[in-house]
Amino acid sequence: MDHQALLRAVESSDYTVFIEWFEKAKSQNNLAVKESVDRLSKNELCGIWTVFIKWVMDMTNSLKENPDSPEKDSIMKVLLIMSSMATYTIENISRNEPQGLSPSLKAMNGSLKLVTCKKAGASICEMSEHYWKVHPELEMILSVNVISWLLTHALHPKATMTSVKQLWSLKGSIGKLNPQILERSGLLELFLSSISNSKFISSNEGRKCIACLFNFGPSVVQALQKTIKKFIPLATISDCEALGEIYFKAWRSVVTEESRADIEFSIQDIMYNAVIAFRTPVGAVEGGMNKVPMNKLLFHLLHALHRQRKQRTVAILINNLYKPILWRYLEASNGLVRANALCLFFDAFPFESGEGVEEDEVVRNKQWQIMLAALMDPVPLVRSIAIQGTCRILTEYWEIVPVHIIQDFITALLRKLLYDSSSADVRANVVKGLVTMLGSNQTHNLLEKMIPLTNKVLHDPNEKVRAEYVFLLTHVQKLKISKLWEVIEVSHLVARLAMDSSKNVCRRLVALLAPFYYPKATPDIVFQRCLRLVIDNREASRKFYQHIDNCVGVEQMAELILIIWKFLRNHIHKKLEQNRISQEREETARQNRSRVAKRSRRGEQVERTEETIGDEDKENQADESTDGDGEDDGSNEEFNESSIIGLIDVMCILLSGNKTKFKAPQNVAFWDEIKSRFHKTCSLFFRYFKNSDGLRSLIYLYGLMSSTASTLVLSFVKSQLKSLTDEATCKEFGHLVDVMCNWGRGEDLLEFITDHLHEILISFVSDQSSENCDSRTRKGTGKKRVSFKKTNKGKPMLGLRCLIYILQHPYNKKIILRKNLIPMEQLCDSLKAVTLIIENNPEMLNNKDSFLFVAASVYVRTLLVLTSFYKRTKDEELKYTESQEKILGVLDWITRLMVDENLNPLEGDLIFSVVASISNLVVIHSMSSEVHRQFLSTVLQAVKRFPSSSHLTLAMNCAHSSLVFIWTERSIGNECDAECDRQINDIIFYVLERPSATESSETSEEVSLNEDDWIVMRNVIRKIMEECHRHSPEKHESIRTIVRKMGDTIRKEMFQYQQSEEQGDVTCLHQISKAIIAAFRVRNVLAKMMLDEIFEALKIDEDEMVLSNLVAITRLLEHLSQDKGQISAGTFVHAINSFERWWSTVGEIEKRANADLVSHVNDTVKDLKKAFSI
Repeated sequence: MDHQALLRAVESSDYTVFIEWFEKAKSQNNLAVKESVDRLSKNELCGIWTVFIKWVMDMTNSLKENPDSPEKDSIMKVLLIMSSMATYTIENISRNEPQGLSPSLKAMNGSLKLVTCKKAGASICEMSEHYWKVHPELEMILSVNVISWLLTHALHPKATMTSVKQLWSLKGSIGKLNPQILERSGLLELFLSSISNSKFISSNEGRKCIACLFNFGPSVVQALQKTIKKFIPLATISDCEALGEIYFKAWRSVVTEESRADIEFSIQDIMYNAVIAFRTPVGAVEGGMNKVPMNKLLFHLLHALHRQRKQRTVAILINNLYKPILWRYLEASNGLVRANALCLFFDAFPFESGEGVEEDEVVRNKQWQIMLAALMDPVPLVRSIAIQGTCRILTEYWEIVPVHIIQDFITALLRKLLYDSSSADVRANVVKGLVTMLGSNQTHNLLEKMIPLTNKVLHDPNEKVRAEYVFLLTHVQKLKISKLWEVIEVSHLVARLAMDSSKNVCRRLVALLAPFYYPKATPDIVFQRCLRLVIDNREASRKFYQHIDNCVGVEQMAELILIIWKFLRNHIHKKLEQNRISQEREETARQNRSRVAKRSRRGEQVERTEETIGDEDKENQADESTDGDGEDDGSNEEFNESSIIGLIDVMCILLSGNKTKFKAPQNVAFWDEIKSRFHKTCSLFFRYFKNSDGLRSLIYLYGLMSSTASTLVLSFVKSQLKSLTDEATCKEFGHLVDVMCNWGRGEDLLEFITDHLHEILISFVSDQSSENCDSRTRKGTGKKRVSFKKTNKGKPMLGLRCLIYILQHPYNKKIILRKNLIPMEQLCDSLKAVTLIIENNPEMLNNKDSFLFVAASVYVRTLLVLTSFYKRTKDEELKYTESQEKILGVLDWITRLMVDENLNPLEGDLIFSVVASISNLVVIHSMSSEVHRQFLSTVLQAVKRFPSSSHLTLAMNCAHSSLVFIWTERSIGNECDAECDRQINDIIFYVLERPSATESSETSEEVSLNEDDWIVMRNVIRKIMEECHRHSPEKHESIRTIVRKMGDTIRKEMFQYQQSEEQGDVTCLHQISKAIIAAFRVRNVLAKMMLDEIFEALKIDEDEMVLSNLVAITRLLEHLSQDKGQISAGTFVHAINSFERWWSTVGEIEKRANADLVSHVNDTVKDLKKAFSI
């Protein structure tokens, strides 16, 4: 391209013309710009760079004055072009460079701080790097701006790892910097920011870049150490491991001994902090939230150093740095400090002095003694850490551990710690340690002899220990160290499986026993093992096949089910045949005896006949014994009817637990084959089990299949339901209801329930004569009356129990609501008549088990279940609205019941039963705001009318649920008016004022809470406090009112009993005050909130009450100090300081007038200060 165009563009002094030339040249050829620069003569280059100096100065001034100038994009483009031309010019410099090039380069380098375009900045950096290679004396000047720009760009959130690599490519220039330049240019602050940048600490180049900063002297090292320590609480475990690598890289690449000493001092500082670090998250810290315990973060940081200990120089370094710290803190009085020190000790093991063989042996013996002492430490946490560390060391360093030391370790582990009754974690860690030791082949000879001695651990009372021991046995079985039955008897494993309630333990036991009772063999062998397990332990067989799906596939399970079916079919055929033959023989014998009776006149013939009959009986007995010997499995003495039922249970468990797998497309052939086989033998099985205990299991088995495959069983189930008495329990009909639901026969089931309920509801209609008689009364009173008429036809209680069972069973309820919603709605509507009957005839409520009481409760529960279903279903919005209106009708019905002054006490129980059911809708947020307001109003009226122990507790529970409800609704943008807040507060205030002083005292104004209700009340109060704390009392007045009421309740109780002879005795407090104190004592944040609010409430009290209130507060603090719970010392210190500020406001005259109280307060405060070291 003609270079004259370039000259004309520069001479125009117009950025736009210059940019147009560049774009035109670039479009023709990528090398066109370079070719144009190459064709320029020296004079022409001098002229161009003279112009460029002015351009750079003008552009820099423009950016300084207005960083957001409209011409910013053009300026960036011009800088990109000029820096590219400068690079081409530098490449062509032979001896003399063009005049103006150097000033232009320096000006562009200086403008890097203002460059925001990535391409322009990268081009200027490349230009500067080329230039200082030609002029090394300018490297220090130019590299500062280049490093600063690259570092700033790499720290940008959207930057990539490439930016970090570009920065590290200038490692030579970074190494030539000095502390003064770092601080003066602002590079130090940028480098310190890189410590908390994920791209730097997660990449090898970034870690090397930070590590090289440790060579810049003590001041820089101190700044780095301070920044790292500030970042650690906010870091992750991987971040801390990266920081550890940075320390190691810095120590390894250090140049001077002075810098090496600085780095070692920094590492030692980290070691010291790791020893005394907290073992729980700190929480809020400067800059963010600490979520990982500090001891864990620092441990992983130092682990990066410890894993380099195979290098002898590093091992000696670790020993020297830990020497003044670790040995001392391993004997500290604080158990947590010892635990931290022990973790570091085991991670850094072995320690080497580097002073000679004898010195190393002394250090090694010292380490053995430390480990033995730690195993016997009084703190369980320290013992657990020592066990883990000791077993790991025995695994990795078996060859260097002396024999007598191994003997001491094994004795401590297996004879003492394995049976440590004070800590289950210690016992579990011993078993885990044995698993760790199995990882080394050198330990197998010893463990082969020792593990069989530990079989008692299988029956440890702690679930975690049992699970770990079964895991150990699994490892022994896999590694084939010894036969499993040589370690522990299989019968013990089966017995443990039968009695263990832990799913985790059962799963592991099943995996351990699978090779014995479900081997990879032919189906016949698998069946024999199955039968053996059922005979040995039927309960264990149930649990075994409940979890066997984790070990075998669907095909193997189907094969087992089919072979069990085949065995049962053959066994039943044989039994039925034997029964038939036996009956025939009995019939023949009976006929023979009748013939003998007719010939009784002839004595000789009778005698011969009897002999013949006797011979025939003997032959029959011989035939029966022969038939019995020919039976393969049925002749087993241990095999009986219970074993047959156990086999049916196995099939039920395999089918019910894996029904989804069987119905998968790839396994549907197995499922169809199973249904076909059982359909063929349905009548056979049913005939055999009809009058036996196995009928229930058989019905459940066929219930897992479709009803069309077992029509006979369907008819029998219906007849069984109809034959049940009205007193039948769910144990008698539960399996029948389950089967009907599984078959999708919910409509028949609801029809059965409706028929029984309909009959008794009709029976409430009075006969004609009674109606005529009552009509005269109704004319006078204007009120409709209904009389009760008993009937013996229906079974109403059976119908109600069946409906309750359906509503309580999740799977049955799901099926009924999805497939039979309309019949369910009709049944609910029919039950509504019960509410009218109770309202007009309350005297009919005889007891809680009466039909009306139960029916009313079931009606409400059914209505609520339907409402919840409508809420979850998108297409049922209209029905959901209607159900809300029905709930309003129920609440109005409760209100009408409470109008009667002579209310039946049973009606109170019914009312609260209904309230408890409706409160569940509040919990699941299936209630409109209108219904919620009416619900709260009803709860308040009911608890005022019936203030018993259980009712107060229920009312408080409703208040808590409502509090969560309204604040959750507000959090998602729904409006909840202030009326709900007021109603919730009214309920809470009323309940707080009702409970009596002691459990025994109960007057017309006070109610005593029984022990169970008091525990529930305490837990509900704690939940209310937590909800108040979650929504900040200082921001919301309604929340603050609740907290203040609880604080006032405690303060007034303390003030009321401050002159009691039982000072400091909690029994003098009301039950509700005890509950509040017990509630906030379990969480420090709740205690701080309550104490702050108690002090805040003093501002609104009258001046003359301040002294009395402060005395009450001191008694509260004294009581809390005796049993602190989870209240921290900092909270007590803060409360004592707040108390002293208020105490200083009490006048001297008032203090002299109450000298005794003042003396008691001063003594109490003095004791509290001493207790908390104030």
